[in-house]
Order: sequence, then C-alpha cells, then structure tokens
Amino acid sequence: MDHYNKTVLDIIRWGRIGSISCRLAERLNITPLEALKKFYRSEACRRFHDRGTKLYLFSDLYIVDEYLIENNIPLD
Repeated sequence: MDHYNKTVLDIIRWGRIGSISCRLAERLNITPLEALKKFYRSEACRRFHDRGTKLYLFSDLYIVDEYLIENNIPLD
C-alpha cells in the first residue's frame, strides 16, 4: 500500500472515532469525551486501528457492540 492510500485510510478511520464515541456515549449515558477516553483504552479500539483485523470495515454500531461485549455490558 502506498503512502497516499495509507494516509487516506487513516483519515477515514480517525473520522469514524467521533461517531463511534458519540454512539458509545448514548449507550452508556456518558459524555462523548468520556466515551472517547474509554474507547481509546479498549481492546476494541486497538483492533479497530489494526488493519490486520479488518474491524475498521464494520459499522460503527458493530464496533460499539464489540466494546460493550468486551466490557461485559448488556447489548439490550
């Protein structure tokens, strides 16, 4: 993968972090900033940034569910 494509993929993935954090904040009834901090400390976030897992290809809601499962929070 050339540098241009890597940079574009990184920008798209970083942009999605805000959406994931907002959806996580709604589910946990916390602020988006708190959700962002929690998400960045999670295994789900590590896997989201690891191209090898391809988790970044899944929807934001799927990734939120991955976070919830990882932390034993009911999916409702």
